Amino acid sequence: MEKTADEVKRLQSCINDLISVLALPAIWSGNESGQMVGTLLDALLGILRLDFACVRLNDSIDGSPTEVVRLTQRQHPSARPQEVGRALDRWLSGDQTTSRFLIPNPAGEGAVAIASLSLGLQDKVGVLVAGSRRADFPTDIELLLLRVAANQAAIGLQEARRSGDQKRVAEALERRVAERTGQLTDVNEELRHIQAYLAEAQRLSHTGSFGWRLSTGEILWSEETFRIFEYDRTTKPSVELVLQRVHPEDAAFVKQTIERASQDGKDFDFEHRLLMPDGFVKHVNVVAHALSDESGGIEFVGAVMDVTGQHQSRAALEKAFGEIKKSEGRLQLVIDTIPGMVWSGLPDGTFDFVNEPWLRYLGCSWEELSARGGLVSVVHPDDVEESVARWEATRAAGRHTDHELRMRGADGQYRWFLTRALPLRDDLGNIIKWYGTATDIEDRKRAEMLLGGEKRLLEMIARGDSRALILDALCRHVEELASGCLSSILLLDPNTNRLRHGAAPSLPAEYSEAIDGLVIGPSVGSCGTAAYRGEPVIVSDIATDPLWADYRELALAHELRACWSTPILSSAGKVLGTFAIYYREPHSLNPQDSNVIGQITHLASIALERAQAAQALQQQANLLEQAHDAIMVWEFPGTIVYWNRGAEQLYGFSREEAIGRLGHELLHTEHPMATPEFEAALERDGEWTGELTHTTRDGRKIIVETRHVMMRETDGRRLVLETNRDITDRKRAAEALRQAEADLAHVSRVTMMGELTASLAHEVNQPITAAVTNANTCVRWLAGDAPNIQEARDAAIRSAKDGTRAADIISRIRLLFEKGTLERELVDLNEVIREIIILLRSETTRYSISVRTELGSALPELIGDHVQLQQVFMNLVLNGIDAMKDVDDKRELFIKSERWEDEQVLVSVRDTGIGLPPQQADQIFDAFFTTKLHGTGMGLSISRSIVESHGGRLWADGNSPPGATFHIALPTRVEAH
Repeated sequence: MEKTADEVKRLQSCINDLISVLALPAIWSGNESGQMVGTLLDALLGILRLDFACVRLNDSIDGSPTEVVRLTQRQHPSARPQEVGRALDRWLSGDQTTSRFLIPNPAGEGAVAIASLSLGLQDKVGVLVAGSRRADFPTDIELLLLRVAANQAAIGLQEARRSGDQKRVAEALERRVAERTGQLTDVNEELRHIQAYLAEAQRLSHTGSFGWRLSTGEILWSEETFRIFEYDRTTKPSVELVLQRVHPEDAAFVKQTIERASQDGKDFDFEHRLLMPDGFVKHVNVVAHALSDESGGIEFVGAVMDVTGQHQSRAALEKAFGEIKKSEGRLQLVIDTIPGMVWSGLPDGTFDFVNEPWLRYLGCSWEELSARGGLVSVVHPDDVEESVARWEATRAAGRHTDHELRMRGADGQYRWFLTRALPLRDDLGNIIKWYGTATDIEDRKRAEMLLGGEKRLLEMIARGDSRALILDALCRHVEELASGCLSSILLLDPNTNRLRHGAAPSLPAEYSEAIDGLVIGPSVGSCGTAAYRGEPVIVSDIATDPLWADYRELALAHELRACWSTPILSSAGKVLGTFAIYYREPHSLNPQDSNVIGQITHLASIALERAQAAQALQQQANLLEQAHDAIMVWEFPGTIVYWNRGAEQLYGFSREEAIGRLGHELLHTEHPMATPEFEAALERDGEWTGELTHTTRDGRKIIVETRHVMMRETDGRRLVLETNRDITDRKRAAEALRQAEADLAHVSRVTMMGELTASLAHEVNQPITAAVTNANTCVRWLAGDAPNIQEARDAAIRSAKDGTRAADIISRIRLLFEKGTLERELVDLNEVIREIIILLRSETTRYSISVRTELGSALPELIGDHVQLQQVFMNLVLNGIDAMKDVDDKRELFIKSERWEDEQVLVSVRDTGIGLPPQQADQIFDAFFTTKLHGTGMGLSISRSIVESHGGRLWADGNSPPGATFHIALPTRVEAH
């Protein structure tokens, strides 16, 4: 009876120890391999009363140490873990795995019994060595506990490796997304729409991205990040919005992490919970990398991964382990409940069990599956041979293995799975059972295939491959993604509204030929109708759909039963063609197919628009070759890269001679600006217009009207489009016209001066007479008996002044008669007005006309020709005198000068004469138009030309009471034309 009680007690103790070992995985959850091994050894030291325990891992799974040793310090205070590890190297290497072995004590004196056990299949993971000085170590129960612990450790370490692999896959996916985004930007600005597919990939993986610039506090989110935090896309992200979603229990930790990151500027990686408005709790993993922005500040680029599913799975597993602890009878229920597919097999490779989730996916019972031939009956035909060979190699090697394959579900569709197998061995190392899992990786595989296919297609587009080759590759990519489908692309001819063959690598050639040239309409099969409507047309069964009434026999004759067609739209919404997927049996559209179709049609749109753009560019290049203007393109600042036929004809240099040369050196350019100043203006404004002087091949100098436009290429190059037009003949004609106008102005002045001969003679005679009188007076003062020297000197001074005044008048008259070149100089308009008043004083006196002036003080001087401006004011004053000489009322000429708007000087000449002809205020400036009986009609026309050549304006207004006012506005800073 006592023996039975002892056995019961030992059994209870063994069960308690076993439960403690089985509870270790729950403690290990989320730990690194080194922490897991340390926890295991600490537990074994306490449970089995060991002197030491040691684990050596064959490889580093996550950067942790590869060897862990635990000692009972009270018994071995001076022993070092490194010495113990070296002493046990023979057994830790895996070559001496045994249940019991007696060796010298590496941690003290005497001998010690050790047990060496493999972690994983054939030491795949590592080796566990436990030692004790007890003579009965290890007992059968202790050996059982060690094996259970070794198995638990192997499973935990493999799970840690799997978690590490998943993290690396997520990081690799993030890097691939970033690389793909950069490639799309380089290809064409239009390809930025592909970012939508990146967002789809993020949606599939539940991974969003973000950027955070510390200097401005600006935060950028991807669409998936908005979806994870459940904020509207129009919301501007901020740290405050993030904290609003953080679970209250995690708020302090998250806030502390954000503050530490903003202060230290270092990478961070942590998990926390989100509390959604509806009360749902999400688990997210946040990873960020610190970078330096353009200003040297810190910005973070990172990812937010929704790991709620992983936590739920982990919670389910923890619950399952709890159930295992409570009752072995509930093990089957747990296996059937966990969100994964589990199987077991016999040593000969025969499968003897699959769990309920797997049977639900297959849509049959275990008996039905066995009757069909087992799991191999649902494997994709293309994967059967490799899968069988891999399974046989796995059994032969007796090692853990991973394998990807496709299996058919209850709906008849194949999905990708990752299968893993692990053997269970007895004490002698013989395999007694195989256990494995199958994980659905369809979304990951589809995302990888989509990304890979998109990359290849975008490379083809960027490389400039032919449209036919790109469209054929598009169709083949779809057929690779959707097993069993046949795809085609038809191109719409907008002139005839007919669909033409684009690509159909797998459709029967007879069928493709029959539908080539199909006219679109409201009931013309799937493609013709889709092109007509501009929207997708899904026909699940051609045999019954009315849209195929006129083409049903053609399709059924080639065993085509379903056709989904989607219009290919341009960026402007114009139909370019159709993309269609055919099946040989009735087939309905699912969300995954819809996603693939959307991405493919967008890629097709890019390819077609790129081809059209290339064709249009070629046409434009042909037009440039036909242009008469000289057109060249040169790198800024650098050599000529394009030289059209017009440039060859204008300059005489062939295209071969010009390309690669510096333009200003080839043409000996004479530029109105210094080269650095010109280049700075072109960079600042993006264009420059003006006139240049070039030298042709035969040495002729020509003047060209030129326009330079800066163009920035996607590869970073800066090109300048230069268009030159020869205006040499035009400039010569303009110069001849200007000379003719100057001659005409001179003739007009001479004519006008001839008419004023009498007045001018009187004006000159006055100072001469006064000079003679003063000279006689001087003689009389000197001839007296007592000469009055002071009076004689004053008379002589007055005589000299009168002579000087006469000389000035004659000088002004001579200038008006002279025919010389125009001279631009600083001119005081008030002085010009005073000179004209003096010259015409006799005329105003003759007709009893009073002259009143109001000349502005401190008027700025302007740049102009003194003589021409005298001619203008003389003409206006004479016209005023002519208008008033027959008037009976008051005769007054009023001249006013003043500062005016836009830095101009305004001079007004107003008379009280007969006024302007009705409705002819502007016509009086036309050449040969006159209101005088003997007038030539050229005075005002010449005056307006002179004013406009000075950059000014001349106009007239009627007065009330009668009379007219002529206005002259002249700029003070802008040089004359």
